[in-house]
Parts: sequence; C-alpha cells; structure tokens
Amino acid sequence: MFDRITLGVNGDTNLIKSRLYNHPECTFPISVAKDASAEAVTYISFEPSDDLLVLDRYLNVVAEYIIERYETRMIRRILEEDYSDLSILHKREILKNVACCTDDPEFGYNARKQAILLSMYDYFKEESLMLIEGFVTFRLKEYEALLAELTERLVEAYIAQREYEEFIELLKYFVNIQQPRPALVHVCVRPEGGYTILDEKNADITSRCFSDFVEGELLLTEEAYDDLLISVLITLAPEKISVHGGEAIKNRELFTTITRVFEDKVSYCPGCALCQHT
Repeated sequence: MFDRITLGVNGDTNLIKSRLYNHPECTFPISVAKDASAEAVTYISFEPSDDLLVLDRYLNVVAEYIIERYETRMIRRILEEDYSDLSILHKREILKNVACCTDDPEFGYNARKQAILLSMYDYFKEESLMLIEGFVTFRLKEYEALLAELTERLVEAYIAQREYEEFIELLKYFVNIQQPRPALVHVCVRPEGGYTILDEKNADITSRCFSDFVEGELLLTEEAYDDLLISVLITLAPEKISVHGGEAIKNRELFTTITRVFEDKVSYCPGCALCQHT
C-alpha cells in the first residue's frame, strides 16, 4: 500500500466529506483540495501510514459512499439495457424492492459492499490515485455482475408477484360468478395431512367434492390435496368458510391464498368439537 491515497470525487463532495470527517468510529488523517486544472474534481487525500485497521475503516466508508451514490443508477441502467420490455412504472417498483434484499447473504448490502472493497484493495496495490467516477465505470466488474444477478432476482420476484396477483383476481372472478352457493362449508385440517370438508349440517362431503376432480381411489400427495382443496372451494364458492384445526396447517401460503380469494368469508375457528376431531 502507498503512504498516501488520494480520491478524486466529482460533484457531491459534501456527502463523502461529512462521512469522513464525522464517522462515528474513526478519525481520518485526510486533506481536501480542489484541482486548479479540473474544478469539478475534489481530491480527498488519506494517509494510512501502517495502520491497516484505519485503512480498512476508510475504505469501508468509501464503499458505502459508492453504494449510496451510484448503485441505484447502475441498477437502473441494467433494467434499461436488459429489461427494456418492462414499463417505467414496473422498473420503479423493482428498484424499490432492492431494500428487501438487504440481509440476503448472497446479494445483500454487506455482500455488495464486500465486492467493492475487494476491488479497491486490488486497485490500491498498484495505484495511489483513484478517480471515483472512473473506478466505478471500469474497475467494479464483479460488483456489476452481482448487481446484474440481484436485478434478475428482483425482476423474477416482481413478475411472479404480478402473476400471483392476477391469479388471485381470476379466482375471485370465478367465485363471484358461481350460483347458487352453499351458505357454509367447514374445512377441517387433518394433523396427518389432507382435509375433511363438511357442509353446513356437518355432513362429510369430502369424497363427493374430490370425486369431481379425481377418478377412483387415488393416493394423493400433500401437494395434490392442496391443489384440490382450492379447486373444490372455488367450485363450491360458499358464502362462508370455517377453517378448523388451524394449528395443523402446513401450507400457510395455500390458506393465505384462500383468504385473499374469499376475503371476509373465511374465518378460523378458535376451537370447537370439529377442531378436536380433525
């Protein structure tokens, strides 16, 4: 490492100066000066001497600055270049979801900062002057690759969520056009897996309901039971659904979907005779 490291920063110098001067853990030996031949660039010089811990803290601050100043711009460019079929509104929504990945071990904030730090350490093995704009543009390929993977994951999650919302709306439509409909259906969750369906008189109608979708006596997996349950409920389209034995529910997403589709028609029984005999 060099005895003196200098950063050249375009524009927004107040942010990095305030970070360096007022960092809660560090007192940095730095100096700030304007280059007479390039007034737009502020040079921030740092003297690491032999204290690698102070150097590490300094570079951490710079990495955080790069993320704060450039990351949104870089992800926006990836969206423009690789996902041109998405609307401006959709791209804005995807950008908002970056914060949802903050703690992700592979793409989260710390992983992204670490990618920048490794590039900076490699850079300062050879150079003592870093122009931030040029460094971000030409020397952060691993960080850019990480952002590209993060963006791909965010786009896939966003599209999946949109498709799920469209699916919910379609199911709601099917429920609303069904006539006539029973006043009440009981869904009893079995601890060993599967469901028992009862009518408003507590008569077991499971076989009759499932026979519309399954031919003969088939051994169904839990996933098949889940798929059949929502199909049965859509077909019945009851005015009320009472869920019993809720503590035995394994597929929470399924019942979230059922609640989304039927909304206030769904209730979860706090405990009754049906719950005890599921």
